[in-house]
Amino acid sequence: MQKMNLLGKGNTAEVFEYTNGKVCKLFFEGYPHEYVGLEFKNAKEMYRNKISVPKPFQMVMIKNREGIIYEKIVGKTLQNIITETKEAVDVGLDMFVHLHLDILTHHSKNVLSYKEYLIAMLKNKKITDQMIFNRVIALPDDDHLLHGDFHPNNILVMSDETPVVIDFMNVCYGPVLYDIARTYFLIKQYNIYWANQYLKKMGVLENDISEYLNIITFCRKYEG
Repeated sequence: MQKMNLLGKGNTAEVFEYTNGKVCKLFFEGYPHEYVGLEFKNAKEMYRNKISVPKPFQMVMIKNREGIIYEKIVGKTLQNIITETKEAVDVGLDMFVHLHLDILTHHSKNVLSYKEYLIAMLKNKKITDQMIFNRVIALPDDDHLLHGDFHPNNILVMSDETPVVIDFMNVCYGPVLYDIARTYFLIKQYNIYWANQYLKKMGVLENDISEYLNIITFCRKYEG
């Protein structure tokens, strides 16, 4: 593999400096080809809808590792920014809510439905309890484009304060309330204040998303 500077590392991939204002998200050896393809397809759909995301260019193979070439975004994560000052917490929350509302205005069926995503994940983990599958199938349908993993660590804020969304493995389509529930669940794990304020600004009550929260809570332990 050609020498590239490592910029970051996650559970499934490393991000390297590439060329001409690009980065390579290089997945670890053995990571399933279909998952890499799914992320690339999801990223292209988000970009096609003019959502603020890094432009996805192509899939590549470097030695025995598959990767995706993205536009390079220089910025801090929103999570890091909101820990700096009290004012940043409130300003960051407004940015977060505005960005999520923008994403949720889009419609698409060019990605997996959220039910297909959840069912595939559970089957991959060898879950055989038909009751949970029936509960997923019985959830409402819709065609809003959803990020599926929208939280402050998946938003980069550039120097001009433009927020950019990253990480597209969980992108799907379905009801707006599912994505709101998913975000609320994730934020609540580490910042109750932010989670409650987020829900308030989205104009949603916890009771409105209870059926989604129950499924998300069950599925969470099988992710990764």
